[in-house]
Amino acid sequence: MNIKKENVIKNKNEAIKLLNDYLDTCISTDNKHLKKANLISYWLKDYIRYISNEETFACEKLKKYNRGDIIKVNLGFNIGNEEGGLHYCVILDVINAKKYSTLTVVPLTSQKPHKTIPNSAILLGTEIYDNLSIKNKTLKENASKKSKEYENELKIISMLPENNEDEKIIKSVKFNNINEKIDLLNSDIDLINKIEKEISQMKNGSIALINQITTISKQRIYNPKSDIDVLSGIRLSNNSLDLIDEKIKKLFIKN
Repeated sequence: MNIKKENVIKNKNEAIKLLNDYLDTCISTDNKHLKKANLISYWLKDYIRYISNEETFACEKLKKYNRGDIIKVNLGFNIGNEEGGLHYCVILDVINAKKYSTLTVVPLTSQKPHKTIPNSAILLGTEIYDNLSIKNKTLKENASKKSKEYENELKIISMLPENNEDEKIIKSVKFNNINEKIDLLNSDIDLINKIEKEISQMKNGSIALINQITTISKQRIYNPKSDIDVLSGIRLSNNSLDLIDEKIKKLFIKN
């Protein structure tokens, strides 16, 4: 297809005018449309950032993702009843190498009180909330144990003699080693604080929206990107994955 520069400029100007006119109309009406204008503007900034980084994005630098892993994804601006914005998702891929740039996921949403769960969804209950709480508890227990150990080590090191140059060097090396351990501990504490913030923003019950299965670019992944991120290691049980499989068969596979 032969694309002429003047046609691209014409299309760009028309698109910008349509966008400005629509956003101005939304902004000048009620709060519902004001919110919509804000979401569109946010998504356009995200979208431009994604396509600007598309050629340099290195998916192999991200962590390895496995079936059943829970990830937080920017699904973008939704049309109609599509799920949009930042959502937890569960990964469906049986095999997904680090070099693969996409993932297939089921979006999750929070369980609404007194609202019937649609036939196209699966109730996951508090599984994700519980798993993240267990991870947080384990990290806190380990951090507390390490903190006491390092405190004792510092006391012992501080009492080491410094009568000659060799003793001074030995003491300095030991101090450096323990300080490196303390730096790692502080990183663990920072992760604990992030997990607790995540937990505080979560609803207890989750629903898997099976009818909204989608394939996403790994660029859309907000968390986890590494093995030390908040959601790293959080996954659904095999029982929950079996329920999802059964619902997929029922909705999409002809008997």
